Amino acid sequence: YLGNIMFILLVRHAQPFWREEAKDPNNPELTELGIEQGKITGNYINLLKSMDITFDTIWHSELTRSRQTAELISKELDNNIKMSEHSWLNEVKLLDFKGMKEYAERSEKSDFNAVELDKWYEGFESMENFVDHANNLTPHFYQSLEDFGIKKSYQQTRNGDEKVWEITTDKNLLIVGHGGTNSVLLSELLSFDFKPWNVVRLGIDHASIAMLVGVSVGKEHIFRLQKLNDTHLLSPEKITR
Repeated sequence: YLGNIMFILLVRHAQPFWREEAKDPNNPELTELGIEQGKITGNYINLLKSMDITFDTIWHSELTRSRQTAELISKELDNNIKMSEHSWLNEVKLLDFKGMKEYAERSEKSDFNAVELDKWYEGFESMENFVDHANNLTPHFYQSLEDFGIKKSYQQTRNGDEKVWEITTDKNLLIVGHGGTNSVLLSELLSFDFKPWNVVRLGIDHASIAMLVGVSVGKEHIFRLQKLNDTHLLSPEKITR
């Protein structure tokens, strides 16, 4: 990893327990398997210190499944890590228990893959629109990155202005988000066009890791995708989506 500037790890929360008797359809806690997934992922992240990749900051959403996963990871790390809660990291909102049931059933059956692309723009019944969700979180993400020492910039090329990053921090960043939010963050960091079906395109499993590396391009930086949907420490029967 010689010459790399910094690392960002995007972790999806571990498996949540969707149930109709919950008080809030948007805020399930982790299952027993989810707790195990979180511990295993934390152990893997801790092993990265052997390559001098360490973290002292975790961003997580307000939602229980993200916070619980972040806490499980932090307990596996040797250092005193700072936990930072961000409401803009919250997942696409389920508007009622009907939305929760539909989301849970579609996720369990991988049924989102059967949906026509245009439907993703329209959105699903009883769920927040994916495009609105992305548009709402993106400016807050950019501001939080800038506060951390990662500022969006542009470099002029023969094909027009290309997004690059001014990186002024030597700290690495660990983000525990959600399938929908992490797909938006990956799109922004890697300069992919946002599509509401990116969550299916990227295929982000519970407790999986995406690793991005900041590398120099001239005077600025871009992010290179080093790993995507990394669950290699989870045995096959413990991998869920």
